[in-house]
Amino acid sequence: MLLALFLLQLPNPSAAAPNPDAISSERLGNTLRAVCSQERLAGTKESQKAADYVASLFSEAGLEVERPTYSVYLPRQTAEGLWLIQENGRHLPLDLEEHGFPQDSQSQHGTVPPMHGSTGAGNVRGRVVFAGFGRVEDFQSLKEQGVRTDGTIALIRYGKLFRGQKVQNAEAAGCVGALLYTDSEDDGNWKGKTLPQGPWRPSDGIQRGSVFNGHGDPLTPGWASVSGAKRIPIQNAKGLSGIPSLPISQANATALFGQVARPEKPGALKTRCAMKVEQNPNLVQITNVIGKIEGATHPEDWVIVGAHRDSWGFGAVDNGTGITVLLETARVLGEALNTGWRPDRTIILATWDAEEWGLVGSTEWVEENRKRLKIHGVAYINMDVAASGPNLGASGTPGLVDVFKEACRLEGQAAPETLGTPGGGSDHIPFLELAGMEVLGFGFHGGSGSYHSAYDTPWLVEQYLDPGFKHHESATRLLLRILLQLARSETRVDGILGWTKLAFKESKLLKLDERNSSTLVNSIYRASVAATDASPPHPHRYLRFFLPNNEHGANILWQSSGYSGNWFPNIKKALKEGNSPTAAVNQVVRTMDLVTTILSPDELKE
Repeated sequence: MLLALFLLQLPNPSAAAPNPDAISSERLGNTLRAVCSQERLAGTKESQKAADYVASLFSEAGLEVERPTYSVYLPRQTAEGLWLIQENGRHLPLDLEEHGFPQDSQSQHGTVPPMHGSTGAGNVRGRVVFAGFGRVEDFQSLKEQGVRTDGTIALIRYGKLFRGQKVQNAEAAGCVGALLYTDSEDDGNWKGKTLPQGPWRPSDGIQRGSVFNGHGDPLTPGWASVSGAKRIPIQNAKGLSGIPSLPISQANATALFGQVARPEKPGALKTRCAMKVEQNPNLVQITNVIGKIEGATHPEDWVIVGAHRDSWGFGAVDNGTGITVLLETARVLGEALNTGWRPDRTIILATWDAEEWGLVGSTEWVEENRKRLKIHGVAYINMDVAASGPNLGASGTPGLVDVFKEACRLEGQAAPETLGTPGGGSDHIPFLELAGMEVLGFGFHGGSGSYHSAYDTPWLVEQYLDPGFKHHESATRLLLRILLQLARSETRVDGILGWTKLAFKESKLLKLDERNSSTLVNSIYRASVAATDASPPHPHRYLRFFLPNNEHGANILWQSSGYSGNWFPNIKKALKEGNSPTAAVNQVVRTMDLVTTILSPDELKE
């Protein structure tokens, strides 16, 4: 009996491996339309229906399906309003709706209000100040002009900085509210024809999004928000906005400017306004849908690909495209499973809920499975906005660069010249920062003005961004190539030399005193030299050395910061706060020295 079970686990030599030519652009189109047939705001009934749909397709493909659920803090906006206060004191309501157009019926039937995830609630009024992009230097410019910002409402242009940091900066400047708008210069009529005549944002388009400066459920920081989990009081939660904020349209912003054109620089405006945000703060339930194919020879090695399923509306580009590519990949893998094919390593396909609220679904799953991921995780591939145009772009950690370039070669695709270390803003972050895994994200991109608006629908994709779904097909083929490489036991995910070279470069940019700088640079250099000649087992676990010993600590080598990345975060935090960085430097040095000892060839250790 044991022998028979063993033989069943072995690969079938007559099995047909997954074939990229089995990918169907027609089926990709049908899947996108099905995924985006309803809105998928995290925690809603519609979002659960989408989870059911994904689970059914995973099951049809022969995958083992799990549906982990979490109860999380996603404050629901129940009412909102914005009024221009006229000189006579009358309140003129501003239109916060996106009206759509008849060519695309979905654009006329959106129900998700203009909202910011995890913003503060309240009714406030005040003078309006234009705060540019909402950066620290923009508020400093206001101060230098003698413009008082306390008690004001900041009108802020999207761009340059994560929206949560913009609201945070407004709150720090004493503003009582914040209004964020997408300027037509960035993705509206300055770019080209607007919807429905072209793909760019119309003047009533509104960009929703989270303003939470953190990841995961804010009430369970560092641990999973499963049933019965300990939760901290809301007043102790970090990263939440303390003032109300709303996303508004270019048309609304023009009314608040009180003139046709946007001012050239931050400054006081002549207008006053009132705004309100009302919320239901009760916890909501979110659901991840996980599909697994157990490896035949190395089931202990996990290769994971994920895409977030939730959206701020119908969410065709963000992220119906990623889910569609993932589901087509599952179907092609399932066809091969039916012939007896099995990967060497375990393949896990995941669709995350509540990414749009601060990577909540993926972070909770990683927190729940952190110990297992540190042992089993080989690589994580993220599919967020997978197909919106013809231009291939990617970012990844050093261990996956060669794998990605080889997949491009096999597909006849020109790989991007540079693959930078990924920034923040999507579901790769918890895998990199909390589980120490190598990560990669890629997609085929183009230009449009639908981001986080009611205009992000399948009609836009079919009409302008990917007619015929050929870019979806290219993305799926590339993903399948990457998975097939990573699923082979002989594929090494080795980013040690790349990481040490990057760390060496970044360490010299730190503003450290001579002693600390020399200590850090020399330690990283020694690790880099050792990595050059070493070939250690399990090189994909390199980043796990940089996870602190405490249960909830994050990577001390690299962490995200808004949409960007942040090297040596603890060192930089000490410098920013005016504290001695020595302890943080020594923490990195001890890790580097340990890595050097492990990596060094035996003859160098003697």
